[in-house]
Amino acid sequence: MTNKAWFNTDQQLSPGKEIFRSERSFVLWAYTASHGQLLFRSLGSPDEADDLPKTTIEVLFKPAEVMKIRDTYHGLLIRPAPDDEAERIKATHPGVDFSTSDRVFLVESQGETDYIISMAVGWHEDVLAPTRRSFFTNVFAGDTRWPTTPLHGVDAGFTIASAADLVEALRSSEDHRQVRRERYRNVYVVMTRVELRDGPDISGSGVFLTHEDAEEAKAVLEPHVADCWIETLPVAI
Repeated sequence: MTNKAWFNTDQQLSPGKEIFRSERSFVLWAYTASHGQLLFRSLGSPDEADDLPKTTIEVLFKPAEVMKIRDTYHGLLIRPAPDDEAERIKATHPGVDFSTSDRVFLVESQGETDYIISMAVGWHEDVLAPTRRSFFTNVFAGDTRWPTTPLHGVDAGFTIASAADLVEALRSSEDHRQVRRERYRNVYVVMTRVELRDGPDISGSGVFLTHEDAEEAKAVLEPHVADCWIETLPVAI
């Protein structure tokens, strides 16, 4: 069963009303400066042999204007702050120009309370496919690349694997069908275009681990084709 919700209206966000509760543990998973997206995740596991829940839960705040948070929560409750508490918290940030849509969300865990000032919050629980980066990252019409980050926006590069990691993944004989593909490594594809009688033939002529190797191959092929270029593609590891 898929469970999800998105809260961004006054009718949904009555002051003090509990809008999310879970006894599971959540970790700070991602943040992007683009649109101020802040993502928490409670990990699931597809392995029937281990004791972790089988579903993943994600909670997204957007756009997060001000945050007082921790990197891990053991149990999580979220509710809009009562009006007087919201005003008191906003007053502690006199340098921020809040809009009327900015709400103070109280984030409670183990008897302690943090807060996030944001316009909206949503959550999604389901089984997260091994190569899907997040429930909140979608591929749109016109996209031609597999998403490599949990959220669209500026990427700090923490999930980029080394070339050695990629080689090890390619060599491994283990069944990795259910392994989470949390990291990626770019490879370099040399593309060629050849003009044929019935039209152009475009194809990939080789995949290389480094851009230098791809450039070398391109230099060899270039004199023999109508066009030759390098495309960078991410490989999920």
